[in-house]
Amino acid sequence: MLDVSDIHILSTISETGSINKAAEKLFMSQPTLSKRISRLEQVLKVELFHRNSTGMKPTDVTNYLISNGKQIQSKLDAMCRHVELLSNLEGGTLNIGVSPIIEQLFFPKVLMDFVEDSNNVEISFQVALPDKLQQGILDGDLDIAIGPFVRGELPQEWVITEVKNESLIFVVRAGHPILKSRGPVSIADLNKYPVIGPAMNKPIADFLTSHGMSLPLNITCDNYHISKSIVMMSEHYTGGPRELFSNELSNGDLVEVKIEAEIPWRAYCITRPETIYAPTVKKFIDILNQYTV
Repeated sequence: MLDVSDIHILSTISETGSINKAAEKLFMSQPTLSKRISRLEQVLKVELFHRNSTGMKPTDVTNYLISNGKQIQSKLDAMCRHVELLSNLEGGTLNIGVSPIIEQLFFPKVLMDFVEDSNNVEISFQVALPDKLQQGILDGDLDIAIGPFVRGELPQEWVITEVKNESLIFVVRAGHPILKSRGPVSIADLNKYPVIGPAMNKPIADFLTSHGMSLPLNITCDNYHISKSIVMMSEHYTGGPRELFSNELSNGDLVEVKIEAEIPWRAYCITRPETIYAPTVKKFIDILNQYTV
């Protein structure tokens, strides 16, 4: 009936708009390619292209086949990745994705411990926002992703492990005017000053909205080294998990601002169920669990 190579042919003709150009790109003769399309149209009992003097334009049926065919190809690629992971007991490639905050928290320690214990594993990791990481797991491009995902929006069949569950803290430089306030301050008090930090993830934004609060970013910055430097030389404030500021808090460069409301921050490690059994994935998650929650 129809196979993946047929989808590739339909996609190439649609992109080039010409049977001759498509034949060149596919390293096929024009008559052979024309016969292939005619055979498909006979089997499927539909017209696949509108033919006119300007070239070949895909029909709605062809667009449907191409769109769904790409999803099938993505799933096949993911299956090949999972087979590779399962067949390599001590080696292979491990693709990991982390959010910007996770990159600057415990991830370097986890990565170094894993590398020291897994010399034959090639590691590829990327830093991205949660929605892109989630798509990477879905498409099979990533084996493991760690970030502040929305728990209720993750597929139920995925393996989901909570790795962080704490309240955000906010920090300012020593001598900041807001520190003159006695007792906890409100978010409205904080918002009288400029804020710098990473783009706000959905769970925090939803929490603030539900409590009638907001934190409008004046400067969006994923790099906490830069954010902390700016905070220490200005009236900006920033926020995040306490661990990000532990050194600066201990030496007095930054001071925690006590706020009236506790803002929860949770992060999860996610992977597909067929991936969790791969030895390299299991080993990485075992090491990860030593540094989390």
